[in-house]
Amino acid sequence: MYNEDKTSAYLRQRLDSIAISYQGMPARGSRRRPVEQHLRVILEVCDGDKSPPLSAAGFLRHQGACYGVTPPAANFRFFESPEESTENASSANSQHDKELPVTAAQNGNWWSMAASIYLGTMGVAALNWPHAMASLTWVGGVITNVLAFFISFYTLYEMLEMHEMKGRRCNRYRELGRLAFGAKGPFICGALQYGALVAIVISYLVICGESMHAFYNIVCRGDCPAYGRSAWIATVGCVSLLLGIVPNMSSIKTFSALAAFAGVAYTAIGVGGSVSAGLHAERDTGHHAQWNLDGRSTVGGIFEAWAAFGAFVYSYGTHAVVLECQAQIPSPSFRPALAGSIIGYLAAGFNMFSLAFAGYWAFGQSATEVIFLGTIPGPQWMLALADLLVVVSLLGQWQLFIMPIFDAMEGVLLNHISNLQRWQQLLVRVGFSVLITLIGVIFPFFGDFAQLVGAVAAVPNAFILPALIHQRVMKPPASSWRSWANWGINGISMIVVVLGAAGSGRSTVLAAIHNDYFA
Repeated sequence: MYNEDKTSAYLRQRLDSIAISYQGMPARGSRRRPVEQHLRVILEVCDGDKSPPLSAAGFLRHQGACYGVTPPAANFRFFESPEESTENASSANSQHDKELPVTAAQNGNWWSMAASIYLGTMGVAALNWPHAMASLTWVGGVITNVLAFFISFYTLYEMLEMHEMKGRRCNRYRELGRLAFGAKGPFICGALQYGALVAIVISYLVICGESMHAFYNIVCRGDCPAYGRSAWIATVGCVSLLLGIVPNMSSIKTFSALAAFAGVAYTAIGVGGSVSAGLHAERDTGHHAQWNLDGRSTVGGIFEAWAAFGAFVYSYGTHAVVLECQAQIPSPSFRPALAGSIIGYLAAGFNMFSLAFAGYWAFGQSATEVIFLGTIPGPQWMLALADLLVVVSLLGQWQLFIMPIFDAMEGVLLNHISNLQRWQQLLVRVGFSVLITLIGVIFPFFGDFAQLVGAVAAVPNAFILPALIHQRVMKPPASSWRSWANWGINGISMIVVVLGAAGSGRSTVLAAIHNDYFA
């Protein structure tokens, strides 16, 4: 007679192992048979020759007799469909949801969703669109912009559609990954999501620092002490510490609305200033800006065009936070989330296209990487106001994109600390904010690196993963248009990843070589 306590412990260990290996398996098929055979062996250990023939329902009814060995429901619903297998595992932090920034409150609505979608889309990359279009010219720039906009909205719709199914909410990207890919899903989606988010928040600090530097120089007109770019990046980092102490995502609605308004305002200044500059140039010189690629080397032009792909898709960072934004809306969340997404996306698209086309029309090949930093001529007060509005808008976007990172870090802490104190939460947030500020100060060319991350991480987040997850979770018929669309998006996106990574990687290396560190 064997020891019952040791047998129970052994069985618990083996059942946990089986649960992990069973994640994501189809409801039927040869892949399940080895695991089911292993369960038969476990039943024989429990009951000897009394074990009945194994079946899904039979095992679930019978396993309670194995000396109290009852696997957690979240780990042992794998005899059902893959969708049902994650019914209780869809929120990995469900026991701590009320303590985490993403799920602490559900008082959002369509207008807060619209502000979040606008902020997430109308990001810092839009300021680079005129410069990116200079590498693709009119035909390539327009086609790339339009295709990226409509394809990204389609994949955004798919994510909104999958947020809440059969009463189960996937409030985080990694939870949707678990639903589609099983135990490996949170690691796959989490690595791509948080990698993109970290790159975004660092690049926003860098651009905010450059805009503050320009604002300071305009206002002071040379009469004030000179401070370098790194000092202003550090200053913006200190301001971001105050924005990072808000308790949860629902608490940022007011500032998000203010930042969205600032985004609309600086876009209007940028479009108006560009059109005015273009008209004055035509009147004074009798010809428009140079739009062709004359003067560029063939190799350099090719790599810059590939880097432009990364710049355009980097604008669609919304997908990395859309589930977290939708989590702020109480159930049922799909309709208000969709309404807010349509409004926010259309507003962001109109502003981005206006800024890109007006800026490229006016300045052509001479457009700078950030349109307000040296490109647009005009009254000094207007340029100073534009730089200040850029700072306000980007800080609102920084706050939106960093909240899921705080949520993930605090979720890890809650797995080890039963009662997370407020000072512990602040310590984690301040420490991370100081770290990314230090990275921005040391590597102020991070904007070039962000394009590389945009190609490698933002494209999977916005295009590849949503289409692939929709294919696995919703299972559209193979001959349906949605199935063809999903696979087509994946194929095109993989090409963009390779080309964008090559072009952006070259730009990053060149920027690192010529950078004046700590300037």
